[in-house]
Order: sequence, then C-alpha cells, then structure tokens
Amino acid sequence: MQNTYQILAISGSLRADSVNHQILEQLSTQVPSNVAWNTYQELEQIPAFNPDLQELPESVERFRNQLLQADAIIICTPEYVFGIPGSLKNLLDWTVGFSSGEWTNKPTALITASTSGKKAHESLQLILNVLGSQLSEQTNLLIPNARKRWNEPETAEHLKAVLTTLIQPIQTI
Repeated sequence: MQNTYQILAISGSLRADSVNHQILEQLSTQVPSNVAWNTYQELEQIPAFNPDLQELPESVERFRNQLLQADAIIICTPEYVFGIPGSLKNLLDWTVGFSSGEWTNKPTALITASTSGKKAHESLQLILNVLGSQLSEQTNLLIPNARKRWNEPETAEHLKAVLTTLIQPIQTI
C-alpha cells in the first residue's frame, strides 16, 4: 500500500512573481505529511503541440510521466485576453494528442486567479471534463481581483477547502 500520495501542482503562469505561483506555494505548506507536493517546473520548455510527430519530445514525456505518477492534480492559472494562457493550453493539448488516459478519473482542482478569470475558468472546466478528470464544484475556485484578494482570510478559507476536498479521495485509496 502506498503511504505517500502525490499531488502535481501546475501554474498556468510563466511570470516569476505570479499570484498563481504564490497560491500554489501557500497550499504546498498545508498538505499533510502523507502527501508529497510536486510543483511542475517545465512549462516554458514544452514545444508547440504538433500531432504529426511520431515521438514525444523529452519535456512532454517527462510531464506525462509526472501526470501518471500523480494521485491528484491542482492547476492555478491566470486568464489572458479572456482565455487560457497559451503555454497552459499547449501543455493540455499534448495530453490529448498522444493520450493514454493520464487524466482519466484523476482528482483535479482548478483555481483561476486573475483580474476577472471567468472565461478562462469556464474554458478550463470544459477541457478538464473532456480529458476525463475528476473535477467538482468543491475543487473549483475562481478568484477575481486576485492580486488584492488571494491572501485575504476568506479566500484562504476557500483555498484550504479546495485542497481538503482534493486530498480526501486520495487518502481513502
């Protein structure tokens, strides 16, 4: 029986001082000792999706292996021009084009922290459902005006609730 559960955390932002990175960092300090937190670090190394390729690029292969090893996934992303950041969308495209079911029935949390975020959040919910992830209302959080609100007590409570809900199914495995 596995004693340590793996959470793969993915930030949709490439900005070093992103609120999304800060949120994931804060959440990583709140996981219980039987949960290993792995923050994905290679988003900007993923090449543009090309379905004509016969072999996966090494960076994509590493990402897919991390997905397979994870018991749960958490995505925290901004919204750019009323949509998903291109680098995150590209990453997700690689899991569809050469899919072997990495997301199927995997507990997934989606946090969209941006100025508005509504359009990106809705779009990502649709994509994650198509990928077969186990996404629920309790593992979805939209944080508008995120720069001002992400570390307010009420938002912190919502973030903790998302994390608790995400971890609950993997602790009963």
